[in-house]
Amino acid sequence: MKSNSFLLSKRMFSEKVSLYKNNIFTLEFKFKHLDFYNEIYYLRKIRKFDLLFSNVKKYTNSFLKKKKINFSVLLTNDAEIKEINFKYRNLNKPTNVLSFQSMIDKNNYFKNTEQEIHLGEIVISMERIFSESKTNNVLFKDHFIHIFLHAILHVLGYDHENDSERIKMEKIEISILKNLGIKNPYA
Repeated sequence: MKSNSFLLSKRMFSEKVSLYKNNIFTLEFKFKHLDFYNEIYYLRKIRKFDLLFSNVKKYTNSFLKKKKINFSVLLTNDAEIKEINFKYRNLNKPTNVLSFQSMIDKNNYFKNTEQEIHLGEIVISMERIFSESKTNNVLFKDHFIHIFLHAILHVLGYDHENDSERIKMEKIEISILKNLGIKNPYA
């Protein structure tokens, strides 16, 4: 899904903003609801994000490997993600995650700049992630990492519009999750 940079252009009335930064990726987490702040902070503290991004880096295109990349992440609830889903996808229902790629021409932009590049926005319904993790009997943190990884891959250009794209994307997800000690969510 292409971005209209709605997270960049508009503060989403976040109650808390938190940055995560490593040598390649910068993320701005916007917490609409603080209920899950401690869980996300815990994932940062145990360095799960560091391990996640070192694994993601292996699957990025060669032109991305030397660039600094950032994207915004809004952690919200079902009601708000439903509104966003309707506004940008014309689907009047909540979902667990939405990914919006930036509108830049990546092939030309990456060749001509050394500055940090904004690749897009991710919106995650923490309420839905929590509910799905209980329903599917998986750990909340494992399900969050899986859905977050899925969204990151979308922002990086991966998709699942057809079987070959879906299989490729799922293989990457399964491989990275395995390296993080998380079971195959598609099994």
